Amino acid sequence: MGRLDIRLETTVLNNTVTVNGLFGVRDWSGDWDDQYDGTIDFVIVAELEPAGQAPPRGDLTITGVEFNQAVQYFRSNRFLDPVNVRPDNSVFLIARKNTGVRVYVDWDNTAGLPAISNLSGELVVNTGSTSVTLSPINPGQAIVPKRDANINQALANDTLNFMIPAAFSAGTVTVSCEVFDQAAPDLRSGAFTRTLVFVPVDPLNIFLVGVALQNPATAAPTQAQISSALSMLISTYPRGDILQTGFTTVTDSGQFTGAAPSSGCGSGWGDLVDSLQDLRGGSDDIYFGGLPAGVACVASVLGCSPTGHGVAAGFLDVLVAMPHEIGHALNRHHAKCVGCTPATQNPDPDFPQYNGFNSDSIGVFGFDPTTNTVFNPASTLDFMSRSVGLVCSGNTVTSASTRWISPYTYQALLGGTVGAPRGALLHSRRPIMILFLGLEIARDRTVTRRYSFHYDAPLQGRSDCETPFTFEFLDEKRNVIDCGPLHCRCTGDCRCWPKVTRDALPFPDNARWLLIWEGDEQIYEEKIPDPPKVWIVSAKAGEDGIELTWDSEPGEDLCYMVHWFDRRHGARRGVAPRLKAKSLLIPKRLFTSDPELHVRVYATSGIATGYDDSVLKLDNPELQRPQMRLQGERTGIDGPQQILSVLSLIAADAAGRQLSADYISWYDASGNQLARGSQLDLRSLPVGRHVVRAVARGFGEAIMGKSWLVERSSDGCLLHHVICDPPPKRTHEEHEHPHPPPPSYEGEGDGQC
Repeated sequence: MGRLDIRLETTVLNNTVTVNGLFGVRDWSGDWDDQYDGTIDFVIVAELEPAGQAPPRGDLTITGVEFNQAVQYFRSNRFLDPVNVRPDNSVFLIARKNTGVRVYVDWDNTAGLPAISNLSGELVVNTGSTSVTLSPINPGQAIVPKRDANINQALANDTLNFMIPAAFSAGTVTVSCEVFDQAAPDLRSGAFTRTLVFVPVDPLNIFLVGVALQNPATAAPTQAQISSALSMLISTYPRGDILQTGFTTVTDSGQFTGAAPSSGCGSGWGDLVDSLQDLRGGSDDIYFGGLPAGVACVASVLGCSPTGHGVAAGFLDVLVAMPHEIGHALNRHHAKCVGCTPATQNPDPDFPQYNGFNSDSIGVFGFDPTTNTVFNPASTLDFMSRSVGLVCSGNTVTSASTRWISPYTYQALLGGTVGAPRGALLHSRRPIMILFLGLEIARDRTVTRRYSFHYDAPLQGRSDCETPFTFEFLDEKRNVIDCGPLHCRCTGDCRCWPKVTRDALPFPDNARWLLIWEGDEQIYEEKIPDPPKVWIVSAKAGEDGIELTWDSEPGEDLCYMVHWFDRRHGARRGVAPRLKAKSLLIPKRLFTSDPELHVRVYATSGIATGYDDSVLKLDNPELQRPQMRLQGERTGIDGPQQILSVLSLIAADAAGRQLSADYISWYDASGNQLARGSQLDLRSLPVGRHVVRAVARGFGEAIMGKSWLVERSSDGCLLHHVICDPPPKRTHEEHEHPHPPPPSYEGEGDGQC
């Protein structure tokens, strides 16, 4: 581009400033060129105020505003080494994600004005079509004022903080802040105004799987329990929408407790990950297996996720396990941990060393606006750090160190921008034929192939752990038509034996041979036969769903898998992990949105895969109606139980598919709209008791509503109990007037009215 030249013409007359700025670029062909240059000795910056407005307080100055959705660079030159310093607010803002606003105020108590005990303020958010005025989220909506030089960035209440709700964090937004003495709000500081641009990002779709254990015998967690454990992930990930695309359960007989294996996660975790991959099928969602609470303290491995494969698993009561393991599923590696014992396996060599902090520090200050919490880089580690350490007290499990997200990991999960060369799991959503090849190579180079299916799926991610082994596909004439490296599952040290590979390979139509090589030596060869024949025999409806049976040619040793087509998300998903039996119950919850369900039965003899399709119909399914619940809500609430700042609503159908926040609104007891979106900030309510009601539209014609009694005090918010949970309404009146009932409403519900 060349050099940018700037010319300023200024005229100052009393209190009127006129500035004319001219800009030019070398070889620019406008009316003036780059023949002039010089030094700007001083600049006068003026913000115009309405002529009739009282002059601003002379003792209050807003010296800076930090916009922080999870982590942000702000005044980083004061605590970071030069190589890691970035401009203020250089982590860009994500659309549809709560935005924390930290306002830095300098109070000059020598200005001769009345002393200020409690400093408060207002933040006006203008979206172009809507304007909303927000109050501080600090306790009592105020802080003790200080000189700017005395503000400690690590203390949440040294700054005046606000939260822009996710519903207003979209597009181009103008914000303006004024601060004032809480006891004298008419005399205010000068306004601080900025224009914010929120970048839209695709949702992160997660399919939840509750894992029941046989050793020790433990029931599978519910969807509500797993979604509650996702709270840290929701707060930290650079996504405005994190949607649950479904829920199912599996039972696993693997070993998850006891001593740690010498390398990797162990066979129990590996088999579970394989089951999750079977369930993922042709979907490009992340599949997360939640293991029950109360087991982590007797387990040496808290979660397992092959890097970049889109599947993850972890114990629910280790909250950091969810963002950590799903980070692996999105191709993130461990943060470097210098001096850790044992040493971190598969560390990310590009993870930055922030100043003199721990090698796996978050580097800069994190902020959670939903709880008004600051995360200090001096004592907070990136959640991709491997060293967790548990503190166990009864059934309560906590991490021995505070965890949050660094700007490096935050931006890397978006695909890699400033300071994050390693990208996230990026792939085309257009399905192609993929062979999910599973091999185990022993030290003596014996190759054992597991039953491997091929079917249409998006191009898959690959682990970074390349082995010295390669595959080749040959055609009928033994010409090579594709080849490439094989990868370790990468849940441990790839130097150990046996090598377990789980590669998802584009499968050529004309492939007739599979060869495995180590260098120039062939160690395995297999002829790929014609696909086996399989056909669906019957579909018998029962109380719990439809029992599907199928058959194949006599004498064939086959393995089977059943997929169902999720019309809402356009993907084929596994009903259950692979099986040897020739029947499977298709649960009635899958018929939620349509009484017809498209299913496909796959059969593989090893690599070659055949299939048969059918459309199943379930008459009068008597489905469980959609459910609404709060994130982290306890069941059976009776009296004041929970202190919450923000209500986060999950609305899901019987198959566990979550409704988008676009279809949710909040109302008070008089029918006035309080907010839109999946969250309601209780700190925006006046002091006192309130009935708040969430209304969800989008499950067919059904409109759902649910109400809660909350109490707002000057220093916190209490969630009391559910007022009523009536069944869906399908009347025109409910469509036109989705207002909440008064608190005395009595109606058909679920026993909580």
